[in-house]
Amino acid sequence: MGPTQGIKTALVRLPRQGRLGFRVLRANFGRPAYPLKLNLAVTYWCQYRCKTCNIWQKRPQDELTTEELLEFIRRNRRFSWADVTGGEIFLRQDVGEVLDAMMADWKQLVLLHFPTNGYLTDKIVAVTERLVRRRAAQLVVTVSLDGDEALNDEIRGVEGGYRHQMETFRALRRIPGVRAVLGMTLSASNAGRFEETFRACQRDAPGLGIEDFHLNVMQVSGHYYDNVDLADAAPGREAAGSEIALYRHLRGRPTGPASWLEESYLRGVASFLKDGRMPMRCHALRSSCFVDPWGTLYPCITYSRPLGSLRETGMELEPLWGAAATRQVQGEIWEDRCPRCWTACEAYPSILGNLLRPGGGRSPSAPGRREGTSLPVVG
Repeated sequence: MGPTQGIKTALVRLPRQGRLGFRVLRANFGRPAYPLKLNLAVTYWCQYRCKTCNIWQKRPQDELTTEELLEFIRRNRRFSWADVTGGEIFLRQDVGEVLDAMMADWKQLVLLHFPTNGYLTDKIVAVTERLVRRRAAQLVVTVSLDGDEALNDEIRGVEGGYRHQMETFRALRRIPGVRAVLGMTLSASNAGRFEETFRACQRDAPGLGIEDFHLNVMQVSGHYYDNVDLADAAPGREAAGSEIALYRHLRGRPTGPASWLEESYLRGVASFLKDGRMPMRCHALRSSCFVDPWGTLYPCITYSRPLGSLRETGMELEPLWGAAATRQVQGEIWEDRCPRCWTACEAYPSILGNLLRPGGGRSPSAPGRREGTSLPVVG
């Protein structure tokens, strides 16, 4: 991206960023009339066989059609932030059309993020190049992995997966205007292996920095990961906490807004691992929500509490978002009466939505209370 293109892109994004800042500020004072962040799963099909997740076993039918997704995009244009996830989203033939429509139609969109297992390199790169040419929202792509080559392929159940993942990551890094990140999820299978994984990735992607690597912890969900039966795959609290502490040490002090947000998220992970309490009041159904591949609204990826179907509202989110039942569940979440988790999907908007609350509005639940948490207490 040349200097002129960079200036044009900055000018396009400036009003959007200002609007997002205003919406974040409002979320600090009350529940917005519309969510600022959407977590949207467009498919549960996946060609990997990860040990920590059962999405790949779902073999779903009757997911939202191309026409339904495009109608949803046309009728719901006020999102400032979108995470589009799966399954593996690039197994949808129409994923490029869907993502392109978001970039084109959502004039308030500041950030579009999607994760990928990285296997379909050519398609992933082609779609990403098409998206970045719009010079609209900031584009962030996370390529998931779980270890060095041997460990990754063992956990993910696909021989050669690591090589595809790293090839995709290297290709994405070469696209101007794209923020490419490697994402590792800690589990019982790889806790204690973060540093060697990072070093292996550095060898295979020269110039990789710690800021290009994201670390999170395995979660359990009935409606999303469908992995309630895999609770033993979660890492022990101490093992996960040690890895998070090392990762934070390597990252050092925040140097800007993005790194500050990441450090706040990691500090929350450490706190949650320590005592099972929410680090602050959660903004699920206040600033964010989750929609599954059939158009069902949920509070988030971990709370299996369906709140209605977009197929019954003509793909309009507002009737579900404003419904009394949704407001009631949001109040329960606000008071920490939910399964509880600390995932990046909801953590980031929660951090921003608690900027004006001393101590982050830490929830009043009793220390040590862990029953029902989405992160199993192991070890």
